[in-house]
Amino acid sequence: MKIEKRTDSLKDVRGSHKIPGVLFGKTIEPISIQVDEKPFHDMYAEKGMTQTFDVKLGNKKHLVYIKDIQRDIIKHNQFLNIKLQKVSKDDTITADIPLHITGKEAVEKPGIIVSVPNDSLEVEYNVGSGVASIDVDVSTLKVGDSLHVKDLDIPEGLKVLVDPEQTVVSVIENTYSEEELDTEEEMDASDVEVINEKDADEDEE
Repeated sequence: MKIEKRTDSLKDVRGSHKIPGVLFGKTIEPISIQVDEKPFHDMYAEKGMTQTFDVKLGNKKHLVYIKDIQRDIIKHNQFLNIKLQKVSKDDTITADIPLHITGKEAVEKPGIIVSVPNDSLEVEYNVGSGVASIDVDVSTLKVGDSLHVKDLDIPEGLKVLVDPEQTVVSVIENTYSEEELDTEEEMDASDVEVINEKDADEDEE
């Protein structure tokens, strides 16, 4: 992927459909950069924030991974800034690998959901051993069942840094009592009455 040194303002860079950012690492001074939106989005879709890839800046190539992305609050798919960290083949990376939950359609039904307390795992791995995600199949689980970190099939080369007893997913019942629903309805009705009374006073004035 080709990147360039940034010389224009952030506003001008973004206005030209480029993403501003910084390239940094142990062996180089931080460099302000910019990259075309589409190539970066394509690379992010393929590598995520855990796998390394090459970028070319001028006549030099750098092995990097996406360390951080700042997104627009409203347009979540719009990237405002990026950080690319330069690494060497002998480096070790610590990152949060996303969990890819599969089989939920075989488990979830009205009143039953698959709860995922954490959607990623902190792991350590050598450069070149990263994966985009860790698959977690829940299709055989029933209400009350849980999967823990120790139950997962961790790809080779990854060292998990969290407690092996940590719960990854649970199948739970998600029901509300009639009494709770009645209370909510009464509260809503009360709110409407108060608003109406206030509106009526204002009309009289």
